Amino acid sequence: MASGLGRNAFGIVKARDKGEARDMPPRPSAPRSEDLVPYVHKLLIAVAVAALALILLRWLHVFLLAFGASLVAVLLTALADPIRRRTPLDAGWSLGVTVAALIVLIAGVAWFVGAQVSLQLTQLQHALPAAWAAAQRQISTYEVGQWLLDRLHQASGLSMAGFGPIASRIGRITGSGLGAIAECVVVVVAGVYFAAQPQLYVGNLLKLVPSAAREAVTHTVEDIGVALRRWLVGTGLAMLTMGVLTAIGAVLLGLPAPLALGLLSGIAEFVPIVGAAVSALPALLLAVTLGPQTVAWTLLFYVSVHQFEGHVLIPLIQRRVVSVPPALTLFSVLAFGLLFGALGVVFATPLAVVLLVIVRRLYLHEPDTAAVASGKT
Repeated sequence: MASGLGRNAFGIVKARDKGEARDMPPRPSAPRSEDLVPYVHKLLIAVAVAALALILLRWLHVFLLAFGASLVAVLLTALADPIRRRTPLDAGWSLGVTVAALIVLIAGVAWFVGAQVSLQLTQLQHALPAAWAAAQRQISTYEVGQWLLDRLHQASGLSMAGFGPIASRIGRITGSGLGAIAECVVVVVAGVYFAAQPQLYVGNLLKLVPSAAREAVTHTVEDIGVALRRWLVGTGLAMLTMGVLTAIGAVLLGLPAPLALGLLSGIAEFVPIVGAAVSALPALLLAVTLGPQTVAWTLLFYVSVHQFEGHVLIPLIQRRVVSVPPALTLFSVLAFGLLFGALGVVFATPLAVVLLVIVRRLYLHEPDTAAVASGKT
């Protein structure tokens, strides 16, 4: 009987286990390897994007130098195209003639005025510390001026007799550094290579684009080249005009180193907004050493010249070249300056031109190359 009870108990327990087993939900099956493929693919894409972003952040300076080389290539191509169209020379020989002509032109300018400009740049570099000290003495005679100088010295850690941070930066700009010279050489040489074989570099980049979008991207790249060419022409005219006007004005005002001031003003014109302030500051500091009346006339001259630039010169140029909205120019200088530093400020406007063309071609789907390049809608 005991054994029967045991068997019944065992049977009851066994039946109960079977009932519980039927009530339990089915166990999930182990994921198959083919089900994980999409997730692994997405993970690899995310890792690749993160790695690419890290590389871009680490090599931003190199990419900006490559962009500068592209600008040099666009400029050389723009100068070589008329020779190629009007002579039996092919593209390679036309580029060689252009480079040789530029070398001869630069050497000739350096031969005739290079020594004088170099002397005036050195004079400007040595005169700025004394001019800054004189400006501080005059500003400190006013209560508000003294307060501003105190705030400036607290922020910069300089004494009253020190050479202010802004003036010292201008002095460093006028005296070329070996690193900057080396980078300029790299940009120019790479630009010559880009101009000599544009299809080699552009074609290989286009191979990275999916075939479905390759035609649209090709047209966009062509539009970018046209837009940058027109922008360079307009910027070159503005730089030449502002440099000549500034040199003439410096001579009339009796400022020292007029050629150096004109050269600085012309180069600074490449950078909108910021360049105007950078070019005017050394002239105002030098004017301080000549008296308050010279300071007033110098300030009036620079304001008048830049008003002429903004209301007469630039509108005339923009009728034939790229028209970048002023607000876009301002925010591009701020944005690219924060992202890329000094080189971002220098290349802010051409980068804005590139983005403007990309938006109009790929987002707004404007097919007219001339309209995209000139900013007309």
